[in-house]
Amino acid sequence: MRNMTRRGAVSLLAVAALSIPITGCSSNAGSGGQAPAGDNSADSNGAANEAAATTRTVTTDKGDVEIPVNPTTIVSDYYLGELLAVNVKPVIASPYALNNPFLAGMCDGIEPMNVTSAETSLEMIAAAHPDLIITITEADVDKYSAIAPTVFIQDGTRTDEELFLYIADLVGRKEEAQAYANEFNDNVAAVRDEMRTIVGDRTVSILEVWPQEIYTMGSHFARGGSILYDMWGLKAPEPIQTAMVDGDEAYEVISLEAMPQYAGDFILHGVLDGTDSAFVDDSTLWANLPAVKEGRVLQYEQVAFMHRDPITLKNQLQIFIDFFRAHAE
Repeated sequence: MRNMTRRGAVSLLAVAALSIPITGCSSNAGSGGQAPAGDNSADSNGAANEAAATTRTVTTDKGDVEIPVNPTTIVSDYYLGELLAVNVKPVIASPYALNNPFLAGMCDGIEPMNVTSAETSLEMIAAAHPDLIITITEADVDKYSAIAPTVFIQDGTRTDEELFLYIADLVGRKEEAQAYANEFNDNVAAVRDEMRTIVGDRTVSILEVWPQEIYTMGSHFARGGSILYDMWGLKAPEPIQTAMVDGDEAYEVISLEAMPQYAGDFILHGVLDGTDSAFVDDSTLWANLPAVKEGRVLQYEQVAFMHRDPITLKNQLQIFIDFFRAHAE
């Protein structure tokens, strides 16, 4: 059995690190002719005031970075729904994020990052002349920073809402993000008692099939776990509850034989795209699980549920409501 903490789980989420070095992107401040004596101070103060009005310093997970007050040309190698939720479109985004079905119809005009090689990715980003780059990949910060101001956001160190508000603040949309989050929180709270009444003292688990592996998650690794366990307070089977809800583990990889210990009375079941899940779905162990026998299994689309941006969470919420209401007694 393998397990991983929230911080370690970033290796499964991030796009491949780019390895090519990039040199010398420098901006030249034109000096022009020398100003008459006595005017230098005024010119310098004017330039400083102009700079202060157009940039600001933000605290990132790799120190302070000076960014534009109102960035207009943004590249993000992972985070996308957080930007789209406040009506900001990056010019380039990760294909991984663009593949999220919950974002369909919102991504027109966004170019997928060319991930054929490190060189092609960096060339594409540089050609876009971004004024802000947002990355999940610490190894790429120096390379990206040679192109434009770069904010590194370490995955797993913020709640979903904290992450959303932080990213929205980078693009000057924190108030819009707070309004979005408040509405979402109200919608979650409005049905919390109903959902807890339906589930009662039964348990809920998330099981996801990868090639010859079964992943189980709690509240720290997307899949809507933060709604189920943190916001609604539903309970998971003991191994999940202890390690992945109350504890800091992001996920565990379990064997087919161990699966019954992790299977709840309600099961959310996903399959990694392209994976043959027959070793689970056709097994006697799966068929004999009470949730399977009694039809309390929610089949989810893994490529959508693997994200935790506010748009995805809003869609997951409605899916969960419909699922549990269908099993109300």
